Formats: sequence, structure tokens, C-alpha cells
Amino acid sequence: MSVATWAEHEGVPVLRLRALEALGGVRAIFTGRRGGVSPRWGDGLNWSLSVGDRPEQVRENRRRTLAILGLDPGDAVMGGLVHGDRVVAVDNEPQGIRKPGGSGGAQAMPKSDGPGGDVQVIPNADGLITDRRGLALVITAADCVPVYLYDPVRRVIGMVHAGWRGTVAGIAAAAVRAMQAHYGCDPADIHAAIGPSIGPCCYEVDEPVAGPVRRHYGAQASALLRPATRDGRYMLDLWAANRLDLASAGVGQVYTAAVCTACQRDRLFSHRAEAGGAGRAAAIIVMC
Repeated sequence: MSVATWAEHEGVPVLRLRALEALGGVRAIFTGRRGGVSPRWGDGLNWSLSVGDRPEQVRENRRRTLAILGLDPGDAVMGGLVHGDRVVAVDNEPQGIRKPGGSGGAQAMPKSDGPGGDVQVIPNADGLITDRRGLALVITAADCVPVYLYDPVRRVIGMVHAGWRGTVAGIAAAAVRAMQAHYGCDPADIHAAIGPSIGPCCYEVDEPVAGPVRRHYGAQASALLRPATRDGRYMLDLWAANRLDLASAGVGQVYTAAVCTACQRDRLFSHRAEAGGAGRAAAIIVMC
């Protein structure tokens, strides 16, 4: 079975993370660039309010996407991304959230993203976890790594946004520890899937990025950084980096979609390949 396969639902193409869905009780998708109403990209399915679309266009794109899962925008919570390592647990109480670490954690409320309201946004959160059925966890991306987490034993899910900064901050492992602390998950029961993102074939970085990678991964960094054709440059493997972090946290199974956003810009948004002119895709997981 393929880790991920393309499917089209009422004109909206999405990549389905089949390896996770095969476990039962969960849906996990990653949106393509087509099937929406964003004029900048033709029929673009952009999820971001910060790249030039009108709010009503973004809301329609979100509505179309969530309808694939039988959900409304009010059934989704999205991370307010800052390329950090903060993971937030969405509690059983409707709309209630708190930082992992027990009932004494700081509490906050998600806020509506944009005029008129649609999905709810949790500020400054690059990781989300929940045990609520029917609540979609969402992060947006256009090269950064989406990490999907599912514990079919305790029935807990997680969604992580891991750009290079979040990766070297260890956010994937932090989300696993949060699932363990907040919901009692055994990391050995957790299955993870690394979704579409810029691959080691296309992600060229310089020393300001390579340095933090070496500091975080130590001796293992040599397997993540290979020399590029240009002096002082390296090809960084974020997929392998996040696999290492997940393994260090004790995750039982890690799947990699091995889909490079920069290689497949005909189907996917890529910030790097489009010189900063890309829309944003949505990585979504929900328990059913």
C-alpha cells in the first residue's frame, strides 16, 4: 500500500495519507493547488489570508476542502504558525484549549481567522493535539514539513508544522511528548506520517541553516546534509531529520510520503520553487 495517493472529491484534488487511514477511525489529507477559487493561481485552493486573496475567497477554499471530510469550517482548528515549538492540546470542552502539562497549564481561546469567521486559529502554535472526535486539526504549508500523528489505541491525533526552525527545535518529538503527558499515550502506539514538503532533492541551504542542524543532530547531521553543487551550500533532508526526532521520542511507526512540493509545483504550492509567490496548502487530520 502506498503511503499517500491522490484522489479527487467533487473537483478538489487531495493527497490522502493512506498509511494512517488504513489504521481506521481517522482521515488525513493534504490539499493540492487546484480546485478552489483563488484567481492568482487560476482555480487555486489557497488556504492563507496573507498571500493576496480576499477573505471570502479563502473561506470558500476552506469550506470546499472541509466538505470533503463532511465538516464545516467551524469544525476545524488551525495553528497560528510562528516556526516555533509550541504544542497546544485542544481539550474536550468545546473551543477550550490549554498547553500540555496537566490541568494547571495556561488556558486560552482560539480566535476566528479573519472577518466573518471560519476556522478557529490558536495563536503561536505550530503543533496541535486532541482526543476530540470530529475536530479537524490543520496547519498550512508551502514547503515546510507537515507531520501527522495518530494513536489508534488511546484515540488521539496530532498535527505539526515543521519548517527547518521547528525541526531543529524538535517540535515533532515535542508533540509526541505532549500526547504522552496530556492524554497518556504510549509513544510506541503512535503512528506518524511525514506529508508533502520540499525534499532533499531541492532544499538547498546555507551555513546559517546547516549550523543549527549540526548543533541539534550532532553526529547524525552528516546524514542529513550533503554538499550542494555550490560552495558553502548543502542539501538538507527534512524528512530524515523528522524521522530521527520521531524515533528518538519512541514513535512506533513513521511513514514518509516522499512527495516533494518543489518537484511537483504543477500539483502543489512551493514557496521556494515559486520564488515566494505560492499559496498555502492545508494538512488536515480528523478522527471519525
